[in-house]
Amino acid sequence: MTDFSTITACGECCVGCSKKIDGLCPGCIEADGHVPEWAQSGMCKVHACCKEHNARFCGLCSEFPCDKLPQLISWNPDIIQHLSALRDEYIINGLSGEYVVRRLAEEDIPEILALCEKNTLYYRYCPPFVSEQSIRDDMNALPPGKTVSDKYYVGYYDGERLIAVMDMIMAFPEKTTSFIGFFMTDIEAQNKGLGSFIISELCKVMTGMGMREVRLGWVKGNPQAEHFWKKNGFVETGATNETDKYTVVVARRGLQ
Repeated sequence: MTDFSTITACGECCVGCSKKIDGLCPGCIEADGHVPEWAQSGMCKVHACCKEHNARFCGLCSEFPCDKLPQLISWNPDIIQHLSALRDEYIINGLSGEYVVRRLAEEDIPEILALCEKNTLYYRYCPPFVSEQSIRDDMNALPPGKTVSDKYYVGYYDGERLIAVMDMIMAFPEKTTSFIGFFMTDIEAQNKGLGSFIISELCKVMTGMGMREVRLGWVKGNPQAEHFWKKNGFVETGATNETDKYTVVVARRGLQ
């Protein structure tokens, strides 16, 4: 597991660097970007940009990936892929300090189905009833302008047991907003604080990434969903989305 306290703005790690070991360079983090390579031009431009955007490293910036990134980090032609991988690890590991969290894939669909099909109340208000195909469709669904790198369809595990599923989109519909498209806990674990705990941890990691709000929707008339989200600090925006089967109430929770 990566120690992100050692990761520089450009996604490198100074630990073990010969220049640092030999005392030729104090290290980007320790020197606040004022390293020998930038002695003639002041602070490292990448470090300065991250400070300006309040990002621990480039991959966590709300502007990532920006047009100037390949020029700023020209020595690494795979920089976007590298920083994307670091961002994935940072977000997924940060989603919970209590449970194992990982991206869910095609082979996990039967397990997801077993969790979801027990929650008949949810699908009473949000038809049609869950199926393997509907889960597959949700796994692949993306809002306009978003890519798979922005989507986190993840499972929370207590040991080997799947206890919650979340579908989250980063930087949607605004750059400083994370959007929860779906969230469900195992019905056997409900009313025990699990869902609220997961949402609390999510909001902490999103705040640390500079997100300003989390947005989501619940189906109008579903008392269970409305009670849960309001209990967790979400307030109605006044906007709704209409489908042919139900009305979605749009809600938000401010983070900063």
